[in-house]
Amino acid sequence: MKIKVSLGNIDEAIKAIEQYEKSLEKKRKTFMERLAAIGVDTAKASFKTAKYDGDNDVIVNEPMWVNDNKLVFSATGKSVLFIEFGTGVHYSSVSHPKEAEFGFSRGTYGHGLGKLDSWRYEGNPGTNGELITEGKHKGEVKTYGNPANRCMYEAGKEMRKQIKEIAKEVFSSD
Repeated sequence: MKIKVSLGNIDEAIKAIEQYEKSLEKKRKTFMERLAAIGVDTAKASFKTAKYDGDNDVIVNEPMWVNDNKLVFSATGKSVLFIEFGTGVHYSSVSHPKEAEFGFSRGTYGHGLGKLDSWRYEGNPGTNGELITEGKHKGEVKTYGNPANRCMYEAGKEMRKQIKEIAKEVFSSD
């Protein structure tokens, strides 16, 4: 932006700078909202198609402004951590890059059954569980746990991947 100033028109220059500041503020908010929308869409799609034994009750929440400089989105539901980080030692080759940082190491949370290669539960087999059809455990579900689906992690990666493109679109427009 160029602002021409002559000695008698300092007030006009100040007004032009103030308008420019307002336009930058609006663009900054638009930029953040566009990035958050990419994250929400990516997370919703990932949670919807996640391999998971049990009820997938995840809801990805729409972005909310925490303050003028922070916009967040989140996922809620009893199964969020199990889907995001995975469960059980069986799928340990499909890990989550942040599991140690957040304290969700394989087989260490839930009821501790994840230390076993497989276990049984009563309920929905989901997309990955095996319904037992015979014997004394008929009607129960055999599970090997779940791979780490990394829905929120992948949403963050997608946002970072598109950050320059979105910035160019938003900040180059008038």
